[in-house]
Amino acid sequence: MKTIASYSLKISAAMLLAALSSCKNSIEKIREINDIQAIPSLRIENLNGRMTELGTLKVKFITPELRQFYFAEEKYTDFPKGIELYRYLDSVTVESSIVADYAINYEAKELWEATGNVVARNLQGDELRTEKLFWNQKTKKVYTDALVNIVDTKKGAIIYGKGLVSDESFTDYEIQEVFDSVIYVDDKK
Repeated sequence: MKTIASYSLKISAAMLLAALSSCKNSIEKIREINDIQAIPSLRIENLNGRMTELGTLKVKFITPELRQFYFAEEKYTDFPKGIELYRYLDSVTVESSIVADYAINYEAKELWEATGNVVARNLQGDELRTEKLFWNQKTKKVYTDALVNIVDTKKGAIIYGKGLVSDESFTDYEIQEVFDSVIYVDDKK
C-alpha cells in the first residue's frame, strides 16, 4: 500500500522537473534583465503632461507610456507607444504640433527623434508627413533626411521630396530635394 507522502513526493518531483525544463532563458536574456542600463528608472502610463513658463502653457504632451533611463550611459526618455506634442505661443494658441508612433529625447544633447507616421503641423495649418524627424532644441531646428510630403495651405500646394530643414515652429522650411508638387489654382479668379 502506497502512502500519501510517496504520492506527494512524486507529484512534487514531477512539478519541479516541469518547472526546470520550462526555464530556457538564454544567457543574453539574463544579462539583459540584469543590465541596469536597459531597465527604466521611471515608467508612467497614460500621461497628459504640461510644461509652463511663468504660468503660461508652453508645451503639452500626451502619451500612453513614458520611460526614463537615468542609468543608461546616455540618459534618455522614450515614448514607445507614441506621443502627441503641442507647442504654444500663449496658453491658448498652438504654434506647432507633432504626432508620432515612437519618440525619444536625448537629454544631454537636447535632441528629440520621432519615428513612424510622423505628422507635424504649424500655426498656418501646413502639414508635414514623414517617417523620421529630428528636433534639435539647442539650434532650434527641425530636420530629416527621409521622404517628406508637405501640404502648404498658403501656397495651395502639395510638395513631395526628400530631406527637410526647418525652424522649430515649422514656418520657414526648405526641402532638400523636391520630386514633385501639385499646385491648386482657383480658376474663378
